[in-house]
Amino acid sequence: MPQVLISKKLSNSVWTFVTFTGVMYGAGALLVKKLTNDGIDPFTCTWVPILIGGILALGTGFSRGQLSKAAVIPGIILGFVSGGGPSLIFNYGFAELPAGIVTLLISLGPIFTAIVAHFVFDDERFNSLKGTGLVLAYGGVMILTIDSVGEKGSLGNLLLVLAGSALAGSAIVLTRYYIQRHEAIALLAPNMITGGIIVLILTYAMDQDTQPPGGLATWHYAVLILFGIQAFLVFLSFFHANQLGTTGQVSVTGYFLPLFGVVGGIIFFKEETSWQLLVGGVLIVVSMALIARGSKVDPPITSESA
Repeated sequence: MPQVLISKKLSNSVWTFVTFTGVMYGAGALLVKKLTNDGIDPFTCTWVPILIGGILALGTGFSRGQLSKAAVIPGIILGFVSGGGPSLIFNYGFAELPAGIVTLLISLGPIFTAIVAHFVFDDERFNSLKGTGLVLAYGGVMILTIDSVGEKGSLGNLLLVLAGSALAGSAIVLTRYYIQRHEAIALLAPNMITGGIIVLILTYAMDQDTQPPGGLATWHYAVLILFGIQAFLVFLSFFHANQLGTTGQVSVTGYFLPLFGVVGGIIFFKEETSWQLLVGGVLIVVSMALIARGSKVDPPITSESA
């Protein structure tokens, strides 16, 4: 009996972190859209909050005595594949391509996660529930973004965002591998600092630093700082989710993005409502439940739980 109660408690904790990560992830996408619409380049919208988040992680880890030399190299590796890389690619994609197309490509991430995890973890085998959920989820995202699918975009930019989706999806598998061996905050500090520095260097090396015509306003600085706090919280929550759950469970955070994109667009950017919102939203919610059920790891059978 105790084993069952512990398993149920852990499962609930996983979904607390997954939900929080997804909500914060969606909120971050709205912040990026607001800042880029106002004339700030996507590179700056990437490195500033990630670097601020990394500094917060470093300070938090130091104050708690949770930093570790052994976690530095794994954290740096994650900084390349799950920190600055995907964030920069997606932010750049939102600036250069129709938002609907970018959202569709990003939503392929959980498919890459499911495929890679199948070959890496014994408890992450692909099954019919996962497959059905992924198909329904992608169908829901397509319905939500159907109005912008026909808009033109550079093939090179499309392939770049697709590569970012594959990288982000695969990185969840690598994150779970490392998080089983190191403290979350110990990995988070080098991860975010590395990602922020990489994008910072690329910003000025590629001369991508742009600002609104009148320069940055006071509220821009305030939003970027707020974005940094958000980045720290969402990465920390993401790491804890990987610590407690499977990659299949964690991957559903990606489907909060299209939901937030549509709802946020209606509330904050005065975009029109349509039947796609209801149908696509229902499909995504159903798919998340199917993926979650298909990713559930049954507790081991013991004499106490029998």
